[in-house]
Amino acid sequence: MKRMVNIFAGILALAILATACSHKEAAEIKRVGMVIKLKPECIEEYKALHADSNPGVRDLLVKANMRNFSIFLHRLDDGNYYEFGYYEYHGEDFEADMAKLAKEDRNIEWLKICDPMQVPLDGYEGWAEMELVYYNH
Repeated sequence: MKRMVNIFAGILALAILATACSHKEAAEIKRVGMVIKLKPECIEEYKALHADSNPGVRDLLVKANMRNFSIFLHRLDDGNYYEFGYYEYHGEDFEADMAKLAKEDRNIEWLKICDPMQVPLDGYEGWAEMELVYYNH
């Protein structure tokens, strides 16, 4: 019985440690929300480029420590179509990882196709990063 209690205590301690580590890790994740307009005449092509069947640059995003990358499309009351993007950065050096990604030939070619389909918001050259105001753990 004593051995069983010790095993249970050890398992409980590991569970508590794992939970503490995951909470610490979750707090250190960089969450990025961003927005940009999409030209209406490009919607179908843009969707096809981002379809699950097209590998695109997914592996490069993972290599750059970007996870849970999602893009949503919605037409707002002003008549424009907007893309809302979200991803979580799990790396140690965001600027270095983004610089490496920017130099990847396949990413450069991808952006040459996608960038002309988009219209940055006033005052931005590309996606406008949004302010994170709420996150539910």
